[in-house]
Amino acid sequence: MGQIKNSIVLEKALRTEFMKSFDNGENPADVMPMIMVTSSSSSSEKYGWLGSVPQLREWKDSRKLSGILDFDYSIPNVHYESTLQVDRDDIEDDQYGAIKTRINDLAARAKTHPRKKFFELLTGGETGLSFDGVAFYSASHKYTADSAAQSNLHTGTKAGSIPTAAELSADFELARAKMRKFVDDQDEPFNEGELDLRVVASPDLEGVLDQVFGADLLNNATNTLKGAASYMSSGRLSGADWYIVEMSGNLKPFIQQNRQAPQFGALEGTSENGFMHKTYKYGIDYRVGFGYGLWQKSIKCKY
Repeated sequence: MGQIKNSIVLEKALRTEFMKSFDNGENPADVMPMIMVTSSSSSSEKYGWLGSVPQLREWKDSRKLSGILDFDYSIPNVHYESTLQVDRDDIEDDQYGAIKTRINDLAARAKTHPRKKFFELLTGGETGLSFDGVAFYSASHKYTADSAAQSNLHTGTKAGSIPTAAELSADFELARAKMRKFVDDQDEPFNEGELDLRVVASPDLEGVLDQVFGADLLNNATNTLKGAASYMSSGRLSGADWYIVEMSGNLKPFIQQNRQAPQFGALEGTSENGFMHKTYKYGIDYRVGFGYGLWQKSIKCKY
């Protein structure tokens, strides 16, 4: 190269590279069907409206006015960032191609960040609060103080370190039936119609999931659960516990609340760091909130 690239030209080129890579990057399609994406215009958003609307009734005389239960639940927006530090010598020695590669990696990290947060919500579900004020995965979900408690925690049965195909099949059927029996705050069945289920588990259970939901035969008999759910495993999970997520409809069990799209920034040759320390910095930041939506659309099976 022979001389330092013009920092303004370099920043513009890398910004363009980042946005192109981000816009064309692969979405985390494995988790996004389980997440409701909303927009935000403030520091947090309230989701007290997650209660149900009233069922239709015969109109005999006048309308019956019913309010929506107003839960005191909100999701704050959080600022996230990721920053690269690059030695100026790498710029001078014509390492622009390598820097572009790292900028593309930054874009990929930003694009797939919802996957990381999704698994954090899953694993934190026994402590993170739902809209009704109890843990998202809890045996104590109530709409009002007088309503009956409902549980989206299922205690499974296994003889070894992980469930066998027969054990997981039995637990899946029990958990699915439990999901079918959930009622809303109008005492109406919550999960009616065709369910779009996904089972999420650690890699330890991947072979078992292949048998339960993919094999034609199970225990030398026709496998009635083949295709009953899609399934995925992730190294972000460990152990024998697994999750069912119901993905149909607009409302989901998890929420991604977009406040500010990812932005690219740079500190280059004209900055103090560039002048005094011979380093350039390139980074991204964005504001987003992640939280819990409808507990009725997910069950944790634990052992």
